[in-house]
Amino acid sequence: MDMNERKRKILHSIIDEYIKSAEPIGSRHIAKNLDFGLSSATIRNEMADLEEMGYLEQPHTSAGRIPSDKGYRLYVDSLMNDYELTVSDLSDFGGVLEWKMGQIDKIIKRASVLLSELTHYTAVLTTPEMRRGAIKTVELVPVDSASALIILVTNEGVMKHKRVLLPAGVDGEFVHSFSNLLREKLSGSTLEEISAAKISEIRRAMQAHFELLFPVLDFIAEIIDDVRAETEIFTSGATNILNYPEFNDVHRAKEFLEFLDNKEAVAEILQPATGQEAGFSDGGITVRIGKENKQDIMQKSSVITANYYVGDQVMGRLGIIGPTRMDYPKTIAKIKQISAMLNRLLYDLYIEEE
Repeated sequence: MDMNERKRKILHSIIDEYIKSAEPIGSRHIAKNLDFGLSSATIRNEMADLEEMGYLEQPHTSAGRIPSDKGYRLYVDSLMNDYELTVSDLSDFGGVLEWKMGQIDKIIKRASVLLSELTHYTAVLTTPEMRRGAIKTVELVPVDSASALIILVTNEGVMKHKRVLLPAGVDGEFVHSFSNLLREKLSGSTLEEISAAKISEIRRAMQAHFELLFPVLDFIAEIIDDVRAETEIFTSGATNILNYPEFNDVHRAKEFLEFLDNKEAVAEILQPATGQEAGFSDGGITVRIGKENKQDIMQKSSVITANYYVGDQVMGRLGIIGPTRMDYPKTIAKIKQISAMLNRLLYDLYIEEE
């Protein structure tokens, strides 16, 4: 049975109407409300064919049909129209450009809140994968005659500190000069760039008390490794999805909220799809519909995800979780807009401030 243009238009219309109403769509509704120039009987026959082909389902004995996962997949891949952001939509994004730089976790958290508010679904974002792990600045501050505080700030805006013991005979003036030396030689360096030659250069410049260098370098390596390993997940609008009739079941709602508390499981749904995997879509956006999601709890939901970047380097992922009946064109447009804004903000933070 062929998927001809008439069937495609009818399927497109049924999905658009079902997204709005959450009620099964009947042939009479299509014939009465949409200008197809077809009788209710003809539309009913086409709907029966679409059901036989797997694009529609009949949830109960009424004449109405609802889209299947297969129907939504065809809709997302080739039927839906692009959504153009309105002036009102764009004004909602305005506050994003006023975010203060330097606190990456605050930027990501704010983005997750904004994305959930703009789409009315559940938003999930990961903090950047700190692959570069560069040192923005490092300071050594005397605490007392026997110890000093190492303060390290990464280019991601993360600040860490640790107290270290000072060798006998070290005075405040030496600590100050050593701090200046570290800042001069290490600021802007990644862990990989702190080579043996650079360590030897610092050691020669110290002239004395070089044993203090080793706990400092150990601390720097430890902190940068920790920062690069940290990928936090922010979730906003967890209860938004409960506003949709598909989640009226208390047991299902409880399972969904428990799922969001499992950070490893949430991180898994944000992973990009491959070209061979169901749910793959071009343009940097991945759409997984219903059973295309591996987790049981997600098989009646859709997940739309996108990367955000610094330059051409992927830094993290952002995603939206909603019912399979979500407004795909509008949601995709808004997630693209948030991704683009994050790209600009993070470029300013990572590149222009270097």
